[in-house]
Amino acid sequence: MLRREPSQARHAHDARRDALVVDEAGDLGGTPVVYLHGGGDSRLSRHPDDSIAASLGVRLLAVDRCGPARRFASLRAWAEATAARLDVDRFGVVGWSAGGPHALALAAVVPGRVSRVALVGSMPPVDLVAELQRDVRAAMRVARVSPRAAARGLERWGRQPTPPTGDPACDEAYARGRVESFRHGGLWLARELAYLGRPWGFEPADVRAPATLWWGRGDVVCPPSIGEAFAARLPQAELHLVEGTHQLLFARWRDILADVAR
Repeated sequence: MLRREPSQARHAHDARRDALVVDEAGDLGGTPVVYLHGGGDSRLSRHPDDSIAASLGVRLLAVDRCGPARRFASLRAWAEATAARLDVDRFGVVGWSAGGPHALALAAVVPGRVSRVALVGSMPPVDLVAELQRDVRAAMRVARVSPRAAARGLERWGRQPTPPTGDPACDEAYARGRVESFRHGGLWLARELAYLGRPWGFEPADVRAPATLWWGRGDVVCPPSIGEAFAARLPQAELHLVEGTHQLLFARWRDILADVAR
């Protein structure tokens, strides 16, 4: 089941566990692009100007993973459930941070439906978790043992101010997305971190769609070494190492959408 939310109704949410909650924005007759937010974020955690997508001919589908916590045995299981609920036959996909592995999972699970992939400061495969920022690694370790214990710490983290993006309007959207993310608590994120820290159920080499990798040179959450590793493992990958931090998504939103929709 898919539930659309118009972009102006951004605080509505469907508590039913089988619903896929989506903001649909931009050019509704354009090229579909699925956007997958980061960990501790929501579908609202994106550039606030949806006219950018419209000007590029992009039908933006910003998908929530937050909300009432669902159980998935693996990242692959999440992708299988999500692909079954998306009502678009073929689409590009953008994954930021924890959304990056989810973007790759869709490309691996439904290869005939994913045209291109963009990873923006993506979290890494299991064998490269040591490259992540220390507090992210620690949360993943706790989550694998006890998601409920991890959730308590994540909820405290979720109340902290969001890092600045360099643009006041983007800062506001980022903060609004964080609030929405934790409206039902942090258990969803704890369970997500747990399955991201286990074998994904596929390998990056299984992803046949072209992939563009966007990394900020100043990213300390998911350092550029992770982007370099992905570039070596994905069959068709192009790495853009540019000035910026983990919040690069906001500054390069137009470039990312234009690239993934081509």
